[in-house]
Amino acid sequence: MINVYEFLRYQPELYRQFSCRDALFVYYYCPQTIRKVDVFTHYNILSFVMEGRKLIHRPENTWLLEEKHSYFFKTGAYNQELYLDEAWRSMNLYIPDSYLRELISAYRQQHPEKRPASQPLGQITELSLSETTCWLSGQLLACFNAEVTPTEDVLESIFRNLFFSILDHSDNQGLVAYIASLAQCSSTSLYDVMETNFMYNLSQAEFAKLATLSLPTFKRAFRKLFGTTPAQWLMQRRLAFANGLLKTTEKSISEVVQESGFESQSHFSRVFKAQFGEPPLQYRRQLATA
Repeated sequence: MINVYEFLRYQPELYRQFSCRDALFVYYYCPQTIRKVDVFTHYNILSFVMEGRKLIHRPENTWLLEEKHSYFFKTGAYNQELYLDEAWRSMNLYIPDSYLRELISAYRQQHPEKRPASQPLGQITELSLSETTCWLSGQLLACFNAEVTPTEDVLESIFRNLFFSILDHSDNQGLVAYIASLAQCSSTSLYDVMETNFMYNLSQAEFAKLATLSLPTFKRAFRKLFGTTPAQWLMQRRLAFANGLLKTTEKSISEVVQESGFESQSHFSRVFKAQFGEPPLQYRRQLATA
């Protein structure tokens, strides 16, 4: 799968970008030519859309991203789809969990009286923007066209003020609560990483990256948590998910394969038959006549 952070980070000649502490700020003109593509990010994304629209799909929802709107993406995988072949431009800020923990700590020092309500935050959340936020995002965007490259201190100052203005908005308290929950844990939840991304065809190394672990540490932590290997757990979890799609939807077999994280239709058919006794198509027909 495509790691969008690394795709951009290692092509500075194509995408205007700044490094700021552990974050990456990118002026992004979408080169996507394939209508649908699976991608993942091990950094959270704060995205300001300047032109175009794009569809983002996950099993639980579909989002239409639109210009002049802003969105927060949690780390993880998703499917992105072109919308009517429209051009796409955005300013994307890639922020690791560790930096978010620092930001919420500094924000709380400035606003000790604020206690966000416990609100669930989706994988992708549209943010409400104040006039101050819009002005500050314009200041950061202007840095990409400045004749003199701004210093890291200048970039961080603009970014912190921008991010804090987002946290200040009463409609964004779900984001405050989510980052506060990250700050309560010193490490990324391996359980959450697996349960929210098993349906994508990520390698074990890519799952490890989402969990901010080395591959050997990931494997040891996985066995301790789940009592089995990543390969065995993923196979069973994906088969159960695919079985549910076959039972409850009219999706084609190829769609089930793609949405369940299997490598190919032939591989899926072979392991599905071994598990359930029939190839997926015949299994579905039997369900319909039962």
